[in-house]
Amino acid sequence: MSAETHILAIDSEQKTRSLTKRYLKSVGYFCDTVASASQALDLLGENNYDLVLTDVKMTHENSISLLNELGKSHPNLAVIIMTSAKDTDLAMECLEIGAYDYVFKPFKKDALNIVVQRALNRRHLLSERRAYRLELEKKVHARTMEVVRAYHEIENTYQQTLEALVSALDFREQSTAGHSKRAVDYSRLLAIELGFRGDRLVPITRGALLHDVGKIGISDSILLKPGQLTKREWKVMKMHPIYGYQMLKDIRFLQPSLDIILHHHERYDGNGYPNGLAKLEIPIGARIFAVIDAFDAITSHRVYRAAKDFEKAYDILKENAGTQFDPHAVDAFLQIPKERLQKIFQNSLIHDDKKGESPEVGSAK
Repeated sequence: MSAETHILAIDSEQKTRSLTKRYLKSVGYFCDTVASASQALDLLGENNYDLVLTDVKMTHENSISLLNELGKSHPNLAVIIMTSAKDTDLAMECLEIGAYDYVFKPFKKDALNIVVQRALNRRHLLSERRAYRLELEKKVHARTMEVVRAYHEIENTYQQTLEALVSALDFREQSTAGHSKRAVDYSRLLAIELGFRGDRLVPITRGALLHDVGKIGISDSILLKPGQLTKREWKVMKMHPIYGYQMLKDIRFLQPSLDIILHHHERYDGNGYPNGLAKLEIPIGARIFAVIDAFDAITSHRVYRAAKDFEKAYDILKENAGTQFDPHAVDAFLQIPKERLQKIFQNSLIHDDKKGESPEVGSAK
């Protein structure tokens, strides 16, 4: 080691301090000495040292306390304990809490030099290992961020593809334009009100977006009929949840959303379709969306009837809680500030108007 290596020696005896400094300087180290732990801590706060050499027993002070303090304030500092043969147990305790090594007093120059070199070499190896670990962590973090960015790009591509698919349905059935977009935004609000957060929201919003995708399999004569459907036509129309499920069931990333697509027309009392599920048999996502789907249908214009206002829609939801709808989902929906729902509705009208579409939006079927 060269003179660039700085060592701080702590000993309450002046003779030991002088001898230690002389020995260390003679083998090429720069050395400061102090008589107490408090003085040492002051110097350590002002200067950079590579190693501390401290007596195991100092007047009115404890090497254990000093080691604990150094472990907190200077964790990368090498510490060597100077001890007499009778204090070996205390020296061993110091090793257990972080000291690198110990040397017996009175010591010879060669013995001291060997212990110091060994401690400095170990410190250097530990420092290299820490640097390697930090560099590895940086590389892992960078690669993780690359993977996260790639994942988000894929997610965005998926979402854009889904929105394009729904837009194709909107273009076909212009009377329902905007319904799916509003359904997504309303569903997100209701899911959050019910305690959904983070990734748990994704299947809800995707299911809301794609809930009517099965209508692609319904003929225009039924789907675009301007009036009420006959019983036979309704039988065909009721197949759209099954068509949607069959279309998407083999797409892995959409599987958590299939419950909404298949079951959004189930009723809480068991009189819905396609499977006649009741109460908690109906998946939570479908129970959430049933409230949303009905609310948007009630508050949207159709070719054969005018939209109702929000207050009337609230009354209808409350009247049908426990029969058509999960009462817990209805209660949660009624807690959402009306202003937030109105903002979603108004934004959808502005969006459709910009596209040159009719503001008569909603779903009757």
